[in-house]
Amino acid sequence: MFKIEFDKNNGETELLYVYGDESILTELEYHNVLINHNCRQGHCGDCILHLIEGEVIHQESLIPLSLSPKEILACQSRPITDIKVKIRE
Repeated sequence: MFKIEFDKNNGETELLYVYGDESILTELEYHNVLINHNCRQGHCGDCILHLIEGEVIHQESLIPLSLSPKEILACQSRPITDIKVKIRE
């Protein structure tokens, strides 16, 4: 089981405990934490999150070249350790 620590833009933090079987986007939705998204296939980039701590694995997708090393696609990423993320600014 992994912990997802989600820093909201309003200064609050949401803690979620997940098995890592689903994408981060799906896990956030299961816990009523809603973020922008569109295609769910890793093409649009609407669900990009900033990875503050931890490691994820990206599923098969066309990861945009514009992603920095600490940006992830929530729709295509699964945690492989405890992670801390926030919405990209």
